Amino acid sequence: MNKVFSQVKKYWLTNLITFLVSLAVGTGIFCIVFFTRARSMIDAIDGATLGGLIVLLFGLLMMVTHFGAFDFIVFGFKQLIALMFAKDPKKHGQFTDYRDQMTEKRDASSYNFIATILAGLLLSIAIIILEIIYHLG
Repeated sequence: MNKVFSQVKKYWLTNLITFLVSLAVGTGIFCIVFFTRARSMIDAIDGATLGGLIVLLFGLLMMVTHFGAFDFIVFGFKQLIALMFAKDPKKHGQFTDYRDQMTEKRDASSYNFIATILAGLLLSIAIIILEIIYHLG
């Protein structure tokens, strides 16, 4: 029972760290854009947009990767390289087919994309708030 609780704690701690790092990256991009320009409200909106979209798109890319969108490309390159550098091309015992690779278990340590997507959405909410303040003021 303690092992299950420690795994849950590790999962939530990993998500929290990923979320905070994603927010820090988005905020860092915001600061770089904002402080290298004239520091107007438009520059703040530009920086928040760039930081939020980069974090959100990175999270979405990791989600698509996690669901296996690029597995076929990876499988093809692995087969190509294995065939190019095999000593005896007639022996294919070590090669797997695409179905075997897809049914293979993924690592438990794979990247968790939910925290990054949530950080990108939070930064996107900041963009919307800045836009509303800019257009009302």
